[in-house]
Amino acid sequence: MRKSSILIADDQPDIVRLIVDHLNKNEYEWQVFRAGNGKEAFEVAKLEKPDLILMDWDMPELNGLEATRSIRKHEDTADIPVIMATGEMTSSENLQMALEAGAWDYVRKPIDFVELKARINSTLRLKRQQEEIKQLLSNEIDLKNRKLSTTSMLIVEKNSVIQRFHDDLSELAKPIEDTDRSSKEESLLTHINQIKKRLHHHLELDDSWATFKLHFEEVHPHFFQSLLAKGDDISQKDLKLCAYLKLGMDTKEIANLLNVTPASIRTAMYRLKKRLDIKEEESLRDFLMQLN
Repeated sequence: MRKSSILIADDQPDIVRLIVDHLNKNEYEWQVFRAGNGKEAFEVAKLEKPDLILMDWDMPELNGLEATRSIRKHEDTADIPVIMATGEMTSSENLQMALEAGAWDYVRKPIDFVELKARINSTLRLKRQQEEIKQLLSNEIDLKNRKLSTTSMLIVEKNSVIQRFHDDLSELAKPIEDTDRSSKEESLLTHINQIKKRLHHHLELDDSWATFKLHFEEVHPHFFQSLLAKGDDISQKDLKLCAYLKLGMDTKEIANLLNVTPASIRTAMYRLKKRLDIKEEESLRDFLMQLN
């Protein structure tokens, strides 16, 4: 079983040694990291990513409150729980400040080690519960994304079938178009062309997009709203293109879905980058992946 790791940030080495001694009286040993000030605590947290941080409030460089804010703002450390420890800032107002800065809990000095152990165990238990919830949410999103991909592939297959019908009708009409036609042949050709138009119209205005969009917004509820807020003149076709890119589809797959050529997709992506004011060296796909 992996050891739990803790970063103890305190500018008094004797207190750090005392805390370590008490922690290691448990059934298992902790992996301990040390920091003598708030700035060092932030750097160690980024490097080691401990399970928990015990953060003294009053330290040089950055105090515990400032270090906690920095930890919360950084992507790699934002989810690490912090327990604030202090011997001076002990009022209810100080507690509120610590919690607003991002601390999960608060312990007063001189430290009661029975209380500290209880707070550490409670914080780690809460962290595990949050991780389990995040995993469940991630699994649910993965499942919905698979459903979206299945829906998209069904659209591709349906469009492919319709296109084949359209092409077969064109082949069927060729011998009639190339000859002098009788009235019956003229009527048949007219009927064939009407069917082709209806098929083509169905390819352009297919209501499968509405079903796909409904499922997509269950997984990415603010994606279209955020996209429309970032660019002018975003069309319905642009929204479709962006949704398919968000799902990781390649140019050929998207072309089949939208019933256009891959070259048309590349052109549409280039124009969309300009409307969204994305730099030439930046990727439209990466931009959309980061958009929530």
